[in-house]
Amino acid sequence: RAALAKPRVEYENSYRTSPDVVFPGSKAGKIIQRIIDSRLNGMKYEHDVCKAMCNQLSDVIKDEIRREIKDVARYKLICWVTIGQVSGQDVRVVSRCLWSADHDRYGSANFQNSHLWAVATVFAVYHDGCFNHNNPEQ
Repeated sequence: RAALAKPRVEYENSYRTSPDVVFPGSKAGKIIQRIIDSRLNGMKYEHDVCKAMCNQLSDVIKDEIRREIKDVARYKLICWVTIGQVSGQDVRVVSRCLWSADHDRYGSANFQNSHLWAVATVFAVYHDGCFNHNNPEQ
């Protein structure tokens, strides 16, 4: 059994309590807008399809932000995508969280066509604890 054990990952404390570069929320919002516009344009609301699309969009948005915005390795990215059916109702999507106003940021965008609406938000929370140099996306 000892031969099957996974190697232990070594973490190093960076002692860095503030980011070198603050996460650009407005740039992230533009990336999110581009992605949801291209993926949802012309789409009709179907519950199961939209449920899967929320998960897919969340992954694509996080990957694209990490690819296009440099120096965000120390930020935890939390992506929240909501898609609903347009049926004459009013909807307000809100969120609350505890974070540092000095370091943490968010980017958000929304979309609507005649069949569905969507809101996508990425929260970038600075992570100053132990850092795995082998996996900066932890």
